[in-house]
Amino acid sequence: MGNRIDLAVAERWAEVAGAERDVEASPSPEAVDRLVERLLAVADACRSVTRDDDLEITSAAQFVECAKAAERLAGLEPADADLARRARALVEQVEAGRAFRWSDPVRTSALCTAAVVVAFGGALLGAGADDVALVVVTAVVGSVLLFATVLTARRPVWRTRAELMAPMVRRHGL
Repeated sequence: MGNRIDLAVAERWAEVAGAERDVEASPSPEAVDRLVERLLAVADACRSVTRDDDLEITSAAQFVECAKAAERLAGLEPADADLARRARALVEQVEAGRAFRWSDPVRTSALCTAAVVVAFGGALLGAGADDVALVVVTAVVGSVLLFATVLTARRPVWRTRAELMAPMVRRHGL
């Protein structure tokens, strides 16, 4: 099934290329609407469908394809109000998905505080004992702990939403 979806997405991108050539040849409102419609078809073919027939981004590949379509849609102004609404919705979904969210803010704050205490506390203890090795080791350990905490706790919004929507997906996209 995955190959069939990949082929459908590739076909949609080929249709986008043809529509882009049409817009370059004659930038009429109808040609722009066809291009917007083709770009939205790419995004629709990529995304997963929930039980409520909502289109959701549930994988990194889907996000990449939708982001490419949204970037192209951002500069277009379709004449059709429904296409304009759908294009804005996709652009907003991608923009919101690019933001980051802390997976567990309380735990993350506590671990970051502990990392800073380790780094500065060890530096103070090492300075008081005239032990350069202690200063260096605690600074490195505190920095690594802080880095690891931020790296593991900072998640893209699209991924967080995908995990919430996973039980409701009825058809997986790309």
